[in-house]
Amino acid sequence: MDKSAPGFTRSTTPPKDGASARAVDSPDPKGEFRVRVHDHDDHIFEPSPAVPTKPQPFNPKKHRYLPIAVPVIMVGNIVVFILMMYYNNCPNNITAGRKCVGDWLKPLSFQPWDENPMLGPRSAAILKWGGLESNLVTKHGEGWRLASTIALNGGVLQLCFNLIVLLIVGTRMEFTFWFSKVSLVYIISGFGGSVLSALFIQNQVFAGAGGAICGLIGAGLADMFMNWPVTERKIFKLIDLILFLLISLGFGLMPQVDNFANVGGLATGFLLGLVLLKRPQKGFKDTRHLSQLEAFIVNNEDPDLPPVKMYKVSQRVVSWIAFIVVLGLLTAGTVILLLDKFRVNKGCSWCHYAACVPNLKWECPGIYANP
Repeated sequence: MDKSAPGFTRSTTPPKDGASARAVDSPDPKGEFRVRVHDHDDHIFEPSPAVPTKPQPFNPKKHRYLPIAVPVIMVGNIVVFILMMYYNNCPNNITAGRKCVGDWLKPLSFQPWDENPMLGPRSAAILKWGGLESNLVTKHGEGWRLASTIALNGGVLQLCFNLIVLLIVGTRMEFTFWFSKVSLVYIISGFGGSVLSALFIQNQVFAGAGGAICGLIGAGLADMFMNWPVTERKIFKLIDLILFLLISLGFGLMPQVDNFANVGGLATGFLLGLVLLKRPQKGFKDTRHLSQLEAFIVNNEDPDLPPVKMYKVSQRVVSWIAFIVVLGLLTAGTVILLLDKFRVNKGCSWCHYAACVPNLKWECPGIYANP
């Protein structure tokens, strides 16, 4: 019998005075291993606990780690906004007779309420820092704005809201799916929102961080759709996702923020969530970190029940369909936009109201100043 196999342990207890060191090994019916040193007391050793005796269900909490992507995105948003506000320098660029909001902040003070109700910079500053304006993308070859606008927030109110969503939804997602998937959802969703915005709205400048944030919300909804049986606190998560979405769409009715970007980011994030955010189904035994022997024992403890596969067939099918759809839509939208051969909003007299609704509190200007 192999005494080095799992379930057997030995020790080197020194023999008593006058006793020989001869050891007699014999297995015990309970799995114990006896070592007799000459005629003195038996030394009984319990089986090694190396082999698990119970199934190990998949538990995502065991794989949690400190978030990386969300803190980096949050710090990046804050730093870029402060630098953009410093460039904006409202006191030096305000029209005579008008007053900046929070003028005690000096260069960091905000534009008047009727110009930017979210407490932010003027459109020209957003444009200078990489804001999205469709004609610059299609007619001047500045396609990089589709990506750069993701880092921009229209005002401090939107910035604070986006940070809250990142902290709650983004961190929750990163704990379960790691930083790489959260980063992909954030960046690609922001890009998808920019493409849809540029296809529908011209002659207005937008900050596109809202599209990326809505992408995280959409991915959270996709996570619940794909993984409902294994989702904890379902109702609570569903309520906060819907609430965050409604607030984000409300911001989209103000200047410098666009609801087409929000909707495009939401749709892109939902499709990406179907692709990237699959969770092992209920009853799956996580043996990926066990040895072959340990995995065999865990999977065969109840031979009458077949082992549960990691993912359902329906999960895999939905993921592949979503991948094809999101890839096709992003490719087609980008090509149509850059070729500038077809305007989606042609004949749409109401489209601009989805991006900004003018009222007595604010205006919805286009590019009205040189950067």
